[in-house]
Amino acid sequence: MNLFKTKILKKIVLVLTILTLLSKYTEAGSKNSHLDVRSYYLTIEPSITEGIINGSVKINFLVNCDADSVIFNSGDLEITNVSGEHVVGFKKINNDLIVYLSKRDSLKNEIAIDYNGHPKKGLIFDHEHNQAYTIFFTSHWMICNDSPEDKALFHLNITVPFDKTCIASGVMVNKNQQNDKITYIFQQNTEAPSYTYGFVIGKYNKAEKKHGKVLLKYYSQNYSSDELMTVFQETQNMISFFEEKSGVEYFQSTYSQILTGNNFQEMSGYSILKDNYGKMVLQDSTETNLISHELAHQWWGNQITCKSFNHFWLNEGMATFMSAAYNEYRFGKKVYLSNIESYYKVYEGIKEQGNDRSLVFEDWLNPSKDDRNLVYFKGAYFLHLLKEKLGDEAFWKAIRFYSKKYCGKSVETADFQKAFEESSSINLEEFFNKWIY
Repeated sequence: MNLFKTKILKKIVLVLTILTLLSKYTEAGSKNSHLDVRSYYLTIEPSITEGIINGSVKINFLVNCDADSVIFNSGDLEITNVSGEHVVGFKKINNDLIVYLSKRDSLKNEIAIDYNGHPKKGLIFDHEHNQAYTIFFTSHWMICNDSPEDKALFHLNITVPFDKTCIASGVMVNKNQQNDKITYIFQQNTEAPSYTYGFVIGKYNKAEKKHGKVLLKYYSQNYSSDELMTVFQETQNMISFFEEKSGVEYFQSTYSQILTGNNFQEMSGYSILKDNYGKMVLQDSTETNLISHELAHQWWGNQITCKSFNHFWLNEGMATFMSAAYNEYRFGKKVYLSNIESYYKVYEGIKEQGNDRSLVFEDWLNPSKDDRNLVYFKGAYFLHLLKEKLGDEAFWKAIRFYSKKYCGKSVETADFQKAFEESSSINLEEFFNKWIY
């Protein structure tokens, strides 16, 4: 087996490992079609040694005046109090917090919720390395609406031991030390879906680099500052590439990347990458697919978000394709085609097992491993085929049109199709029917 094929297989194995670690997303949107959260103001104190979290969250939201209750997702957290001008009671049923409301004339509401718990997922307490980080399941460490289309502003006050660093969604605007603790204050001033909220706590080596208006920050316990600069040396080029292809500037003043734990996930303003992934990049400087994939989500996923996880391919297929597109720009056509070949092999394997299905799912409540592979790899392969059909110039013009039109919004597959048809003046119904539906 030659080196080129070995690299293809290595990419497949690595991404499949990520998908195995990625547990299913769930939806609450059908329960809360009338709910529109405008902001979360969260105050928390996690304890790494005890594996617990204590918190309170103020939620500002709009809801129909005739709604006598509203449902928030709450994992297995214990709710100790819910208060607010129109709150008349609350009940916890499984993972749902039902808040009962009195009659009112305004759509605007504010409630405050006090809670605590020992999260079984969503918040990882790494006792061996004395650190903690969030991953995937936001509602298991804060009360929120899980529906991806319900974007909101996010303010975080988080208290940690004085010898720890904290990285979190948004931008750090202040920190205050009192005795043996520090409270970090983060502000997310652009609306984002709740699954992109998160934080990381630990002792880290750090490296920084300025790229235009954006301060790039890199963190790890196990890599030196010089090694971090090498691992993430492509980040500034990636930002420029995604800005050019989308027509949308990166929207925050900082972007952080942390090598820690055993997971990969994009958050608003930062990304977590598996700790040993850094070794792969140090050994081969072209092994940057996962860095570019998570960064691409700052545009396609965080800013342009699927309305429901039924259209999850719009997030993951796009980010997977964009990592290959960056490789073509940076390392040449041969590397791009090797990426596309690896995506197609995964998809072809699913087809051979008889598990191919529409990229628009009827539901995303219990996705299989093949379902998750489809949204990543069939989604990315479809975009490659779309580029081949339209040609590079028309395809990238349509990507730019779609990205600028829907930046800051939530979308369905029909929105994507209409944007491409409008931009290219080509009817794509038959093509979408074949590959998407």
